[in-house]
Order: sequence, then C-alpha cells, then structure tokens
Amino acid sequence: MFKTIGVFGKYQDTSVEKPVKLLTAHLEAKGINVKLGHTTAEEITRDLPQEIMHESLTSDIDLAIVIGGDGTLLHVARRMAEKNVPVAGINLGTLGFLTDIPQSDMLSEIDQIIEGNYQLENRIMLQVKVVRNGQVMYEDNALNDIVIGRYALEKLIKWQVQVNGQFVTSARSDGVILATPTGSTAYALSAGGAIVHPGTDVISMVPVSPHTLSNRPITLPANSKVELSIHNKTPNCAHVSTDGLIGYNLIGDELVEITRSPYSVKLVHTENYNYFAMLRAKLGWGSER
Repeated sequence: MFKTIGVFGKYQDTSVEKPVKLLTAHLEAKGINVKLGHTTAEEITRDLPQEIMHESLTSDIDLAIVIGGDGTLLHVARRMAEKNVPVAGINLGTLGFLTDIPQSDMLSEIDQIIEGNYQLENRIMLQVKVVRNGQVMYEDNALNDIVIGRYALEKLIKWQVQVNGQFVTSARSDGVILATPTGSTAYALSAGGAIVHPGTDVISMVPVSPHTLSNRPITLPANSKVELSIHNKTPNCAHVSTDGLIGYNLIGDELVEITRSPYSVKLVHTENYNYFAMLRAKLGWGSER
C-alpha cells in the first residue's frame, strides 16, 4: 500500500496544472498523503496545501508519479533510484517511451496501481567518472546514456576506448554514446544503434557520425568497464553529458570511466503494459495481421 505519494509536474511548466490538481485531489480523497515534487512550477503549487518536496527529500515517499514527458521522468527517476523509490509516468508529451500511462486513463490506471495491480520493472543505470591524475573530477549516474560529444562544431573528437583493459578501437567522430537498454530508443537510436529490450543487461556503444564507416555500434555485457580517452588536448574539446545534461567539459588529459551503476530505476506499469505494443505505437510499426 502506498501511504505517501510524490506528484511531480512537468519541469516548471504550468500547462500541467489541471492534471496535477486532479490527481492530487483524487489521491487525497483516498486517504493518501500527497507531496508535490520539486519539478512542479510554483504557479501551480502556491494555492495547494500539500507539502512541497525539495529535491533531496525522497526517502519519505513510497511512490513517485511524474506527469509530463520522458525528460522530467529521467530527472526524477535518477533521484528516486538512490532511495529505491518506484516511479510511474503519465504521458503528456509526444513519444513517451518511459511515461506510458495516457492522460485520458490517468485516474483509472493509478487506481489499479494503488490497489496493487501493477508490474515492477528494474532498469539498469550507468555510472560515469572523469578521472585526471588519479583524482575523480566528475561523477554521475544516467538512466538513458552517457555521451562524450564534441564541444566545438568545427572539430571532430579523437578518441580511443578500452573494455576491461583490452583495446577496442580508436576513432574520429562527433562523439560516442554509451547507452543502457532504456536509452537505446533515445539518442543512440537516432545515431544508428539497435533497439535493445529493457530486460537485457547490456551496454550499447554507438559512435556518432564516425569519420570511417568501419566504426559500428557494439553491444557489451553490463558488467564491462569502459575506459575512454580523448586525444584532442585542447581546452573544452569535448564534454561529458548524462541523460542529455552537460556535466563536465574535457580538456584532453582525462580518462572517462563508464560502468554499471550500483543504482537501478524501478518503473511501475499497470498489468496491461506491453513493451512491444508500446514500440509499435511510438514507432509506427505495422499491426498484427
């Protein structure tokens, strides 16, 4: 039974006011304590009596419900993972690979979850560390992907990669993506990577616009240690981003280490959730004949 639920509106967007207030009132009528997440715009929260939950306060809720798109869910889920709090997503966006509950069915499907009729799915995360002279300069976790991308438009990145201490390849490209199965339908997909079922424990490495056609995506075991170095040796030659957010600018003398994160995201789906049906709907695949 979920006694305290955090409701997170689409990041600082007042357009979600109606569904946020509707869901909040619906949950309170069932005797559930509701806290509003830090992503929700102040214009929405100021006339609601519920406690506002600061970004660091996640351990006192049993479930997080995100009303918005995949971007907001990514932001919230990364923080919930550290406290082992499950996350459900209500889709107000367009694609919605992660926010799978349609707004039109919001109350009925949330009721199903509250009554215990749901699936709990574990999604692996990645951890990135940027190391210089043995010192960790930057560290973060990602649900979708870690991207090493070029900082200046006019220069390709010169990089090489080792997996578990074994040299794999060197290349020049716009960047390289290390993606989880969750992230295989994000940036990695547009860069030519394969769609990977979220039930598999793998890491996809996808070069972005490589200078030679022989550099292809490769799938690695999730317990791999990927070490990537940049050879440009100029300030701000490249950057490291986690789930689309630039986290650290590289100067060329760092080692970027990517491993499986100790955390995982628990996604809550209703019992009628079907991954392949979701793919067909989002990607326009053909229906069964």
